[in-house]
Amino acid sequence: MRRLLVPVLLLACAPALSTDLVLHNGKLWTGDESNPTATAIAINDGRITAVGRDADILKLADADTQRIDLKGRRVVPGINDAHLHLGAWWKSSYLELPSPDPSRTELEAALGKQSKADEGWLSASIGAQVLNDPGFTIEALDALHPTRPVILQAMTGHGTMVNSAARLLLKIDPAVAVPGGWYGKNAEGNFDGRLYEYAQWRMRTTQPALPDADEIAAIQGNSREALKFGITSQQVMAMMPAARFVSLWRSADVPQRLRLIRLPIPGGFGEPVDGAGLPRDVAGAPRVRVFGTKWILDGTPLEGGAALRHPYPGTTASGQLNFDGKQIEQLLREIIARDDQPLLHIAGDATSEAVLDAMAAIAPAEEWRKRRLRFEHGDGLRDDLLARAREFGVVVVQNPSHFTFPSAYMADSKVAGFLAAGIPLALGSDGPANPWLNMMWALQPPAAPAQALTREQVLRAYTAGSAYAEFAENEKGRLAPGYLADLAVLSQDVLDEAVPAQALPGTTSLLTVVAGDIAWRDPAL
Repeated sequence: MRRLLVPVLLLACAPALSTDLVLHNGKLWTGDESNPTATAIAINDGRITAVGRDADILKLADADTQRIDLKGRRVVPGINDAHLHLGAWWKSSYLELPSPDPSRTELEAALGKQSKADEGWLSASIGAQVLNDPGFTIEALDALHPTRPVILQAMTGHGTMVNSAARLLLKIDPAVAVPGGWYGKNAEGNFDGRLYEYAQWRMRTTQPALPDADEIAAIQGNSREALKFGITSQQVMAMMPAARFVSLWRSADVPQRLRLIRLPIPGGFGEPVDGAGLPRDVAGAPRVRVFGTKWILDGTPLEGGAALRHPYPGTTASGQLNFDGKQIEQLLREIIARDDQPLLHIAGDATSEAVLDAMAAIAPAEEWRKRRLRFEHGDGLRDDLLARAREFGVVVVQNPSHFTFPSAYMADSKVAGFLAAGIPLALGSDGPANPWLNMMWALQPPAAPAQALTREQVLRAYTAGSAYAEFAENEKGRLAPGYLADLAVLSQDVLDEAVPAQALPGTTSLLTVVAGDIAWRDPAL
């Protein structure tokens, strides 16, 4: 009990202490090892001023203090989604298919029901069955829709198919090389309608930009959903010019904290990085930072795009790197020359090894530890590579949704193993935004049951872990005096083992506080 009182007594003795908000009669998981549990918290001017027992914290309130009785609810630091993609998709008729990985027959049936006379776009999400079917080509799509543009996006985001009408409108020219990307070819060597990696993302730069109003509405919709889950910080990778996204975010006037990560989509190797000249701290927007540069180095194991040291089970294919070793080294040198943080999509073990080799060629381990280079996903960071990753200060940002697709490759991937090896772990959605759904998957990962995390490990990775991954561990991720007043009051106690894992996705935030302001409050509280 003495540990619980120390911060309260120190602050209670401070002269002229004022308090804007007091939350009391709760169950606080603070994430602070020196004061792990409490029942009340005091907030002033956007910062936490005291954490402790009801009796002590309520003494800090005055006539102007807002008091909220939490009625025994669980309180946690605000969730920090460390890996998120935002941006509205162009207007189209989106086809609902039976599964995330529909068969060719199912896709053709759905496309066949759509009017050929309509001029509007048709789009759908496909999986490996269609994407990897050599018999399903641009000609097959053209037979279904010869004039109406069709675009099929792989559910992983690492492959796209188009018909000829879409190819024409998007000005796709397979003869023009795109760094980090390539085009699919049929047996005769002709374009088969497929675009991979940076070839498909570069295609986005040729489509007409959506109106600002549509993008702003999408940001606001995302914000409302996130607040109801208790998400107070988002680390976003947006496939649009960085300056435009910052402007749109500011116009949307949403309360979350934004860390915008640059995501270059070059037309030529060596092209200047978009947004490289933007200041890290945005004037007039204290909750917005532009920091970090992300490169995507391979695909995913689901479509066979992750680069492996050995072929995928039952095949002779081993995926491929988007950039070779020298190019990876060049990309890293450019990032550190700008004193920026490198973030790399790395799914395959060959990719993991290539990056560690490039790091060793550039600088000694002690220099890299200052950089906190991030492995986004890190599915291929195998046992023999863990010691090197720890030595170089690698931070892994993992995504529980990746473990919902059982496969021989993912069975050897790590989550709990990173923590056991002393590698910092953060969590991001990279899929469904619901952190409590992701908690369920992290507790019971179908693809790698031995890698299950505990509830507290999940929560710590989603708060302090994500803060560490953005150099914000001294301001975010804990309920402690001096920290930013970002927190969530939950509808159920996610740390209580009596709450079944299957019930966790139903968790919502009854009260979400950002910088001491109530950003969302459920009428139930």
